[in-house]
Amino acid sequence: MVEYIKRDKDDIYGKPILGFFFKNQKFLFAFRVIVAATFLYALYFGFAHTGKDNTFTPALFWGIFWSFFMVLTLPTFGRIFCGICPHGFMGKYITKFGLKKKMPKWMQNRYIGIFLLVIGWWGVYYIFPGIYRTPFGTAMMFTVMTLISFVIYFLYRDMSYCKYICPIGTLTRAYSKLSFTWLGTYQSACSECKTFDCATACPYNLKPFTFDKRNSMTDCTLCMECSTACEAVSFKFVKPSGTLFKKFQVLKAEVWTYILILGSIPIAMAFHHGIGRSNVGDEMIWVKTAHFFEQFINFGPVDAVGLFAFLYALLFTTLAALVGMFIAAKILKQDFKKLFYDLGYAYAPLFILGSLAHTLESFFTRGYDRIVEGFALGFGFGVVDIAPLAKRGESWLMIFGILKWVAILWALLILYKRMKLIDAPKVKKILAYPFAASLVIFFLSVNIYRAHIIDTYGRKARSHSGMHTTHAMGSSHSKRGHKTAAPTTKVTPDTTLFFTQKKPSLKKGSHSNYMMHRRKPGEVPSRKLYLVTGDINHPQCVANVDGKFIARDVDNKPLKLTIKKEGKCTSVKFFMPRSGYYTLYYLQEKDNTTNVTKYEFKRFDHSSDEEYNKEKMAAKSIQEIPFNILRLRSDDETFYSRPQSGERLRLKILKDDKPLSNALVTLTTQFGWQKVVHTDKEGIAKLQLIKDYLPEWDKFNKRFREKFLIVASYQEDEQKYKASYTGEFMPSRSEYQSYAYGLIITLVLLVVLSVGVYLYRMRIQKPFKEVTFDD
Repeated sequence: MVEYIKRDKDDIYGKPILGFFFKNQKFLFAFRVIVAATFLYALYFGFAHTGKDNTFTPALFWGIFWSFFMVLTLPTFGRIFCGICPHGFMGKYITKFGLKKKMPKWMQNRYIGIFLLVIGWWGVYYIFPGIYRTPFGTAMMFTVMTLISFVIYFLYRDMSYCKYICPIGTLTRAYSKLSFTWLGTYQSACSECKTFDCATACPYNLKPFTFDKRNSMTDCTLCMECSTACEAVSFKFVKPSGTLFKKFQVLKAEVWTYILILGSIPIAMAFHHGIGRSNVGDEMIWVKTAHFFEQFINFGPVDAVGLFAFLYALLFTTLAALVGMFIAAKILKQDFKKLFYDLGYAYAPLFILGSLAHTLESFFTRGYDRIVEGFALGFGFGVVDIAPLAKRGESWLMIFGILKWVAILWALLILYKRMKLIDAPKVKKILAYPFAASLVIFFLSVNIYRAHIIDTYGRKARSHSGMHTTHAMGSSHSKRGHKTAAPTTKVTPDTTLFFTQKKPSLKKGSHSNYMMHRRKPGEVPSRKLYLVTGDINHPQCVANVDGKFIARDVDNKPLKLTIKKEGKCTSVKFFMPRSGYYTLYYLQEKDNTTNVTKYEFKRFDHSSDEEYNKEKMAAKSIQEIPFNILRLRSDDETFYSRPQSGERLRLKILKDDKPLSNALVTLTTQFGWQKVVHTDKEGIAKLQLIKDYLPEWDKFNKRFREKFLIVASYQEDEQKYKASYTGEFMPSRSEYQSYAYGLIITLVLLVVLSVGVYLYRMRIQKPFKEVTFDD
């Protein structure tokens, strides 16, 4: 036993404050007692208060223990969470008075803990959403795990529960390899040691004096018992993940922890909670698979979509790792299993830093206030409402997103360092590297794809006034051949108005007036519109029209209108004698709200010789309209141009004829897709028309016109402004051309394959040759 030693500058035990926190056993004991008492109190509180009002129990377990403290400390200080874990703290004393039996070999399997974590924890989380979010569910889960741990601590020695059964035991061991701390010993003192006090004091029966030589801390939980027994024990700052740059004895379970946790948490989250909640989430394979099986199986309370998102995430993640490493092993001519486990440690940063980014952002936006309010409730402080430290969307929060990119670069660096340890030609290493990094590339691709999907298609609108997600077009609830009265509604300041070409009272199955009616020779074409509100697919007539209609012709001059009352609907008709853009407005100013409805139509007579004048066709504003939406024309637009999916709309929002910044602009399509943006300093908002016309492949209609509605809103003091703009767009040419290209490619491949098979069979055929023997 060494009683004094001169510590190095990088030794944490030699630092005045940090040394006290990490080495002083009285402080550590008191801290562990407080943590254990809070842990047990939270369990009691969860059973005593099972309602949603109990925010204390979920806040402690999911807000502090799991998501914040453990995720934050693992890549920094290492397994200090295990050092204060209530199970380990209480289990140490239970083991002293227990039976101290040796755990059976079949139980000395680290995959038991991994299985409990992946299936029992995260699998249940996706399959039965919300079960762990309730105070009772949280308390029940941790109570069961506590009882299991106490039984195992009592039966077996060497803290075997922590090593093999604990769901996060192997996880914390695996991810602690990224930390910038290292518990070891001063070899100058250990070389003369004969008492091995550090090993004797270790409740896990470990040998700290071998950690440096083995380049591994094995199952050390940083309980710091060894540092009290001998002053030769050190706890130093080191290079992050420095051990992964050198050789050490690999543990297969650690590599599988990296893979399975990556699939269970960030990948499954991206599938189910990210991509799955976008406006094209229903087109994803896990959603379609769930809907397919729901036809034959009654899943009951099981979230089928969550189940298959979880399974597909595990499948794709595992395949990405195995297939990539298999190809790399073939290129390097190495044993696949050995290469897989040697290089698999490169996956370590992907989950932990990706989760750290999410954890930190969540802490500032919704974690801090829930934790404070939860503890205030649990201990009766009386704090009712705490504001979060930040709001979603604040620009400075984007800094946490950098951690995902750091994780990817870090993983690639570790892979490079570990590949250098392999005995193989440099050229082959270069060729094998991208395949060995296949899981890193897959993780990167999922994050990019998720961001692209959300940015392009937007999130599903859970509920919004006036618009509903539907795939029905132009239908009503009337019986075939029977006209019903036009549905009407009263207009309030918050109502969204728009124009439609179809009268809402038309019977079911009638077609919208997309094309101008056939007219006699010499007849001037006209257009009739109806002022409506409600769902873009099921509009309702406005009961009382108390605003004014304003129209402009192709020269932006006033246009004569014919306004009629058709039952409970109001129609507006105007003539279009020349080619160009005609614009109709409805202006209503009421109750401190300015409501503008706009319709724009481009008329072009194919028999005329008129040229497309860009200046004449440019979108224009008028003084009578205080809040306007201008659709800016593209440079290549002509009379023949029609908006198509994939194109980007450029909208300019004007207030009193001046560009308006920070106005809210919402685009909603006929099938319910929605995207919300703000205007920039020049008053411009950019919105992409996405492909959400997804019929069966044999029913694709390249001339299908999908409706869209744009709503701009802005508030200045007590005055509110709102404007709407309707339009139509068609499927992109590339969408239906791809059918033809796909068919051509398939036919070419079949021909090539057939010719290849024929030539191959001809080559292997051996001509008959008669052989005779002369006896």
